[in-house]
Amino acid sequence: MKFARTVFAAALPILIGTAATADVRLTIYDDGLSCPGNCDAHVVFAPGLNGTEFAHDPKTTAAPFAACTLGNPCLLCIKSGGKECFTTTYRGVGPTKNTFDLTPAFFEQTCRSLPEVLALKDKCKELERSAATLQGRTNCFREPESAACKSMMKAAAGKQAVDRVTYDECKRAGERAFNAAHIESERRSNDCAYEFKGTGGPNSSGTVWRKLLPGACRAGTFVGRDGLDCCSGIPLRDGPLGVECRGFYPKP
Repeated sequence: MKFARTVFAAALPILIGTAATADVRLTIYDDGLSCPGNCDAHVVFAPGLNGTEFAHDPKTTAAPFAACTLGNPCLLCIKSGGKECFTTTYRGVGPTKNTFDLTPAFFEQTCRSLPEVLALKDKCKELERSAATLQGRTNCFREPESAACKSMMKAAAGKQAVDRVTYDECKRAGERAFNAAHIESERRSNDCAYEFKGTGGPNSSGTVWRKLLPGACRAGTFVGRDGLDCCSGIPLRDGPLGVECRGFYPKP
């Protein structure tokens, strides 16, 4: 089962069997080759939400709710009482309670016209505002040979190429066998895409995470500053990720 991100700190636990206690928030993620379904339009969320009024099989109309199953439609509700609901494909477990982690492909598809669900409408506007913060900056994915981008993009491509060799080796061997043959600092997790021991952070909340490794990002994308997501050069995808991808958009 794939994970959108892996979090160690108690501030963001994975709670099993615990339903949402407040409105569910919407987030966006893309962790490259680790993203299930080739990062198509889908959702991942903590297992405690599955089979609750907030996330369940659309065929279920009342409690007890049937759980969503991998690769099938899942009815998601932001608010209790069957309010602010929409349907998308369920792709498995995500890291954070009370959160629907959705892909850029989902939002690109959904935001083409303002959706009726208020929470989605607000999220689309938020994403567009975030994308607008990159206007006027140099997009290094589009101008990799520019003076502001050349050395950075060359370094990013080099790190990705080196790590892709290790990523492919891990995938061929299988994560368990690969890790058995390597010291802890070289081991990998989450289907070979993430580092084994969390070295990301801590952030202001004391959270430490496993970093997404460079070789796990798809061709044409590079891992962001803190190893949380892959950056793509598409402002609607990168803008909402804040400082994670902003380094690829230097000011002129």
